[in-house]
Amino acid sequence: MLVKETSKIMNLNINVMNESGLIIATGDPSRLNTIHEGALEVVRTGLAVEITEENIEKFRGTQQGINLPIILDGRVAGVIGITGNPEILRDRGGLVKMMAELLVKQSYMASQSEWRQRTIEMIIEELLKKMPDSKNIDRWLGLLDLKLIGPYAVSLIKIGNDSFSRHMLIEKTKEILGKRNILASYADVNKLLLLFTEVSNEEQMKKLNKLYDELEKLKIDFKLAFSPVYDSLLQTRRGYQECEMALAISPPKKRMISYIEIEPEALIHQIDPELAKQFTERVLRGELKNQLDTLQAFFDANLNIKDAAAKLYIHRNTLIYRLNKIKTESGFDPQNFKDAFALQMLIWLNK
Repeated sequence: MLVKETSKIMNLNINVMNESGLIIATGDPSRLNTIHEGALEVVRTGLAVEITEENIEKFRGTQQGINLPIILDGRVAGVIGITGNPEILRDRGGLVKMMAELLVKQSYMASQSEWRQRTIEMIIEELLKKMPDSKNIDRWLGLLDLKLIGPYAVSLIKIGNDSFSRHMLIEKTKEILGKRNILASYADVNKLLLLFTEVSNEEQMKKLNKLYDELEKLKIDFKLAFSPVYDSLLQTRRGYQECEMALAISPPKKRMISYIEIEPEALIHQIDPELAKQFTERVLRGELKNQLDTLQAFFDANLNIKDAAAKLYIHRNTLIYRLNKIKTESGFDPQNFKDAFALQMLIWLNK
């Protein structure tokens, strides 16, 4: 890109050479992949080399022009050459060199960023395995010069649209939450996993509330679940599974869910399917099938008839009639705590 754009704008032939003096980009295709001895001299000395009529025979594979070092992190990463009369080109060489160094630095930073993110992805992938390899995790953390300290917590964000690319969403999340004490990686095609370190329940809630508000401003369709904090990094898989369960069984319109909120229901969903089927088939009969919404509203109102009736937009006597009918047909009294719990289990298992 540098060769093409600079040649076009400045009407110059530009050559780019690597540390071995090989021409890797040029406006003159016949010179591609040939050795430029002037570039070798630049790499050796770290200084600019002008090739003129007087010294051209000293440098094979060259033409008249200026060759300048491309400096990256204090070392010569390559050479930029401009073909032409050095007397005329001298003032323009500095500009071309600066453009080259900017582009090389941008490319280097992008490649470093991609490498770091891929290493983070490998760490997360390992942590989500049933039997994670601690040695691999420690080795990858060492490459990143990171040390993860507990307590830890997991958050999982399910994305419903593609208005943001995966890379952009990760970067935006880091921008909102800060890059310290957080690893971000996609655990699935549309699920972004956040691993918090050195975090308390209160700090986690503060950060997630901030993230929730910012994602809403960006009009991103999302649903966010989060685990309680845990002490061991190797419990990350459990935190992830808790978030997956929270996303799966929470109400569709609820966009931010704590696993702790749905933990009783989550435990019910882990009952042996055959036992669950036997229970639902035995209890869920007759009119009860049509009264599950009524029951849930009653339970959500903490068994308060007045509040539940108001929520359902019915008279309290209508609600009492329905509850009595449920008691008669099912044998479970919704106003009795033990029976109410059994009926709540039935609703959860019937989802």
